[in-house]
Amino acid sequence: MNQTFQGLRLEAVSCVLPDYCTTLEDYAERFGKDIAERYSKVVGIQRTFHAPHGITVTDLVRAAAAPLLEEHRAEIDVLLHVTQTPHLDAPPESCLLQRDLGLGEHVIALDINHGCAGFMVALQTAAHFMLHPTVRHVLICGGDVLSNRVDKDDHATAFMFSDVGFAALIGRGDGDWAFANGTAGSTAITLPHNATFRMNGTDVFNFTISKVPEQILSLRTPEVDCLLLHQSNAFIMRQIGRLCGFAPEQVPMNIADYGNASSASLPLLLCDLAQNRGWRGKRTAILSGYGCGLTWVSARMPLDFASTRFNIIHYLT
Repeated sequence: MNQTFQGLRLEAVSCVLPDYCTTLEDYAERFGKDIAERYSKVVGIQRTFHAPHGITVTDLVRAAAAPLLEEHRAEIDVLLHVTQTPHLDAPPESCLLQRDLGLGEHVIALDINHGCAGFMVALQTAAHFMLHPTVRHVLICGGDVLSNRVDKDDHATAFMFSDVGFAALIGRGDGDWAFANGTAGSTAITLPHNATFRMNGTDVFNFTISKVPEQILSLRTPEVDCLLLHQSNAFIMRQIGRLCGFAPEQVPMNIADYGNASSASLPLLLCDLAQNRGWRGKRTAILSGYGCGLTWVSARMPLDFASTRFNIIHYLT
């Protein structure tokens, strides 16, 4: 399904990383140098960040959202919380965040569980809410603490995920956002209750290099100058960029520095481009998130790196 929404603006994005990281050298000590070198060449990860014991997604979100709420707390009408690793089955963590962030009781609070596609699912959901004239701002927040939900003896996933929290503020502006979304029920990626993350790598690879490029191409127009992908796997991202006709420099990657940050991956990439890589001015981008479900959602949207506030908080205190 393709949809276009008018008059939207990404006003601010903030991300929080814990202060502990595991490096490729640590991975090599556990699984051997040869496996580590192959993993780095294909997946591209050099380090991942891990939350201390007892830190939850809501802890990360509160820290990420704080800089965004100073001016607009009273104007937030919808809160969308994106996570697949809540620390409680009930109540919904979005309800607890409404309380903890000091938002009004009128706020609509919803949880979204779509893994690595979660930010894009939430972005499209926010666009729908913004169609109503009474909705002033939507706060999208979330992230995952997956480092304690992987099999430490599985070399394919033990060094994959970073624990990152994010918050993004959606308001009104002059931007047109065009979305395309897809869903194909599958258990190729699972996180069973009280168990570890599981992924059928072959099925996920085949899905990603077939469905995702097709969707991206349905949105591509001449003014699109960059492709921002969920940071899943360096080889896969290079393949998607090539299949969609983008030059390597148009498909930025930060998976080496931050690993796979699940639903926080795209917010973290945006903040990294603005804060650390010198992106300035206006661009027209396609953002694409894909993951468990299987779900894949892409959007063509204008980005203004001059007026949008981007912030990475490197340490959680």
